[in-house]
Amino acid sequence: MHNKFEQTLIDLCAPTLAGIKVGSLFLYIIEKNEDLHELINYWNMKLLEKGIHLSLVKERENGGLIYIFRPAMLDALLANQKISLFLQSRGFKSSSNSKDYIEQLKLRFYSEPCFPHEIGIFLGYPLEDVRGFIEHSGKNFSTCGLWKVYSDPKLAQKMFLQYQKCLNIYKKIFKKSSDILYLTVTT
Repeated sequence: MHNKFEQTLIDLCAPTLAGIKVGSLFLYIIEKNEDLHELINYWNMKLLEKGIHLSLVKERENGGLIYIFRPAMLDALLANQKISLFLQSRGFKSSSNSKDYIEQLKLRFYSEPCFPHEIGIFLGYPLEDVRGFIEHSGKNFSTCGLWKVYSDPKLAQKMFLQYQKCLNIYKKIFKKSSDILYLTVTT
């Protein structure tokens, strides 16, 4: 029997575990006997050697929003000049360190009345789709799947299918009692 947190990682983060997506964001509701900070620390120790990190971006009384990501992939993504300039135009301070960007993102989760739409960058969504979502207030998109698409629907559909295939494979293997560390690709 798998525990709830492991099942959540498989169900909501399989492409990140597989190394084909920079990050995933999920809400986790803790059980009565769980401590969210201890849980995150435990999984950070287990997943560190796989090149994965978990960060609590917004805490709630009964759980929190957790961002699971691959720091090396995020560093490479944030080094892209177009992405860096976009984030700066949205009020982020420039940094060469993804941890600094994540800290700024956390502040936005607490200080802004709305969900910080820049999260799309941290989830690996195409820049033009994140920009389009913000500019069009989530309307007038060309297609919709894991995110609303404003730029290249064919590329997005390809990505949606790749992520869904990954999820299906991971669920199938995990159901047979595989270890989550076995399923997590090292990068």
